[in-house]
Amino acid sequence: MTYHDRAQAAPGSRVALTVQPSGAPWTRPLLLALLLVAPLAPAAQAPIHPATYTLGQRPDGQVRAWVFFTHKPVPLARARSTPDLAPHTLDRRARRGALTSAQAARLDQPVAPLFLDRVAETGATLRRVSRWLNAVSVSATPEQLLLLAGYAFVHRIEPVRRLRRAPLPTTLDEAVVTPFMPLSPAQLDYGPSAGQLAMLNVPALHDRGYSGRGIIVLMLDTGFYKDHASIQPERILAEYDFLEDDGETQNENQEEGKVGQHDHGTWTYTALGGHQPGQLFGPAYACSYLLAKTESAPGEFQGEEDNYVAALEWGEALGADVVSSSLGYLDWYTTADLDGLTAVTTLGVLWATRLGMTVVTAAGNQRNDPFPPGWDGFIVAPADADSIITVGAVSAFGALASFSSHGPTADGRIKPELVAQGLAVVCASPAGPDRYTAKSGTSFSTPLVAGSVALLLEARPSWGPAQVREALMMTASQAANPDNDFGWGVPDLLAALDYIPGGTGATTYALAIDDVFPNPFPGAVRPYTIIRWTLPSPSDVSISVFNLLGQQLHTVYSRGFQQAGPGSATWDGRDRNGRQVPSGVYFVRLSAGPTAVVRRVVVRR
Repeated sequence: MTYHDRAQAAPGSRVALTVQPSGAPWTRPLLLALLLVAPLAPAAQAPIHPATYTLGQRPDGQVRAWVFFTHKPVPLARARSTPDLAPHTLDRRARRGALTSAQAARLDQPVAPLFLDRVAETGATLRRVSRWLNAVSVSATPEQLLLLAGYAFVHRIEPVRRLRRAPLPTTLDEAVVTPFMPLSPAQLDYGPSAGQLAMLNVPALHDRGYSGRGIIVLMLDTGFYKDHASIQPERILAEYDFLEDDGETQNENQEEGKVGQHDHGTWTYTALGGHQPGQLFGPAYACSYLLAKTESAPGEFQGEEDNYVAALEWGEALGADVVSSSLGYLDWYTTADLDGLTAVTTLGVLWATRLGMTVVTAAGNQRNDPFPPGWDGFIVAPADADSIITVGAVSAFGALASFSSHGPTADGRIKPELVAQGLAVVCASPAGPDRYTAKSGTSFSTPLVAGSVALLLEARPSWGPAQVREALMMTASQAANPDNDFGWGVPDLLAALDYIPGGTGATTYALAIDDVFPNPFPGAVRPYTIIRWTLPSPSDVSISVFNLLGQQLHTVYSRGFQQAGPGSATWDGRDRNGRQVPSGVYFVRLSAGPTAVVRRVVVRR
């Protein structure tokens, strides 16, 4: 049985995540004929990174290495052996991607199964296959790597680098307690999380009805406590454990519980999208999640970069719009490698952004970390990517956190792009479904910015990663004078929302909800609220009501062709079944043709 046959027989295996069946029985003979121009017999030696045997060696004595291939045989594209892509993926690529359809199809084309068979025949164990990099990671002996280097279809061999995250800060900088922010009756009850959101002007977007609804966020972390009250189960679309190759990202046994395996991921994904009134709101409290468990909690080295790349490809195929990652790879890289073109994780990010995903990553907590010697507090890969949003940390009062890693990149680019609160960030605790805590590190400023990105994409669905990045940077607190500590500063979400990429100023939209009155309602005189709007041109019109989870409760108005001009409708506070909705915050969405606007309304009984 060949390796390709085994991948088809075991869809739950490591490589079955990324290698797809050819789908046509004539493909392999055609491929064999094509490959006669690139002999599979040993030929000139492919370059092996000089440190592969030392840096790639693991405790089991095996060497973990990337095997990069020379090409992808063209006829495979005709065999329809590309991965299944979610409709959301295709829509995102069309809206926000930088690649042509032909370029994307070429990237989707799988690694040649025959190449994988020949690698497996050496006795090397195949770990992860990357379509984007046209490579496979292996566990092999030095002798097996030497044999692989002799094949004409092997381009080069490099070690698989490891993740080393600096310990989370145990002492907090001065003045890290979130300033108290009194809530007006019209605001969401943010509880202790109010300050970390207000710093970014997130409540201004919440007031306009944006919550991350319809946006899919891919989280890369240690695992996730899914039973917490702040995360609704229906928001988790898919999950995968890249350490154990199964579909469970929550702790599965007592040992994982002892080492706190899913703790870090729980802190980050609830800071981004938690929803529990009076306790915690993340910026994107109604987003959907793809959860990828890619790193181990205990030990000096917590993860390997091949799992990071595999998770990116997995999430992209399932429709991720935003990636939030607090991981950093520096084992055996040097600061000279942080040029945006060298680290494997950085290359993975470059492809992800070109396919339309906005990637947000932590700058790192290395500013005062003595390891590795000579690192001197610089950022960690993939934060060096030119298209990524790298996030540093500040206190609740805007002072730079003492641990926040700095730039520049090896080629002189300013890093980080942005900073956000990274000291005493309120998030869920994995200690119980109703427990909360506060954590510090760039790991926690990052999801605050990633959640903010989700809000912008909800409001500006046509913006690609470059436009989102530009809008946030050009409207941040020190956009006129960026540096390698704060980057462009603290983002202002409302200013970013009104920014015109490639220019300045606010965008004027003619379609408008002119008024929702009374608000709050119902009252003693009027048991309903009136929604008034102005239609700039003839169009179909509909008005729907949504709750905080993004669930549509009722369509209160729906008409076909309507003339331009004013209009109005009423809502009596009931759902589509005639039941009174409970007290709380709701959103009225006016849709006219391809355009929609949202206003918030409060029901108070």
